[in-house]
Amino acid sequence: MNIHIVGAGSLGLLFAGKLGIAGANVTLYPRTEQQSEQLREHGITIITAQDKIEQRTHAVTIQAWDQITADTMVEDGDWILITVKQKHIDDLFIQRLAWLAGQQGYICCYQNGVGHIEWIEQAIDASQVYVAITTEAARRDATGIVTHTGSGNTRIGHLRGSLNEENLENSLMKWLNRAGFSAQVSKNIDMDVYRKLMINAIINPLTAIMRIRNGELLDKPERLQWMKWLYEEIEAVYQANDIYVGAAMWDQVKHVCAATAANTSSMLKDVLAGSDTEIEWINGSILRLAESTELDPIYNRAVYTLVHSLGGPLA
Repeated sequence: MNIHIVGAGSLGLLFAGKLGIAGANVTLYPRTEQQSEQLREHGITIITAQDKIEQRTHAVTIQAWDQITADTMVEDGDWILITVKQKHIDDLFIQRLAWLAGQQGYICCYQNGVGHIEWIEQAIDASQVYVAITTEAARRDATGIVTHTGSGNTRIGHLRGSLNEENLENSLMKWLNRAGFSAQVSKNIDMDVYRKLMINAIINPLTAIMRIRNGELLDKPERLQWMKWLYEEIEAVYQANDIYVGAAMWDQVKHVCAATAANTSSMLKDVLAGSDTEIEWINGSILRLAESTELDPIYNRAVYTLVHSLGGPLA
């Protein structure tokens, strides 16, 4: 079995590097040939945040994503991990993914939002498509250099049909755990997806608007009030759509803030870099869920509009 990782951002580099160091057959797909050449030259270096231990590997095969054609196809039983942000998934991306997966590759999607799985399943059989929820934290410092800023947990499951748990356990899970990740099979991945969407829809836009780290949301009552407004609104939208995410989610949101206190959210990073954010697939997803209800999600609409209006770094 081979593991293919699409996307050479922080998460893609982290998974590719650690799996490569563990001895897995890994192919990493950066976006362009130029990025690929740089990674072939420098390899992947992983730095642990606390003790600054550095690990480097040249064992990972590098192939440019924009070179994927209809003649490219993985082997039977191979896994393809999609670690790009949801904003990068478009028709051409899905076409290349369909070429790569063929009828025998398994796909595992690591995106934050919702809606893209259904889009992918229009081109690729649903039995081949899995979903991953991870709390691993990483920061890309330079070409091929990534700092593992926080160890987390990865849960993988299937949204539709029966879960081939034996295949998942005996292939991908074996390698993820061997590489030092904490990974488990989830039989309720749909619940996990909407839990993560709720957490992201509260933390990401507020940190981006206020330009603060995750933990600073807990520092002032006014910030907590905004968090609570968004939480209650999302909870109401979920209930109206018969989406159940379990009890005590408000405590879980605050726990994530505290556990990732020093982290800069991906949305804030995008704003500071002057890049497009994932607001359309995070709070935008909440707005779309509310369309079929009588609810008016004013707080989600407010942060959605504000994030869309933000520019890059302060002058």
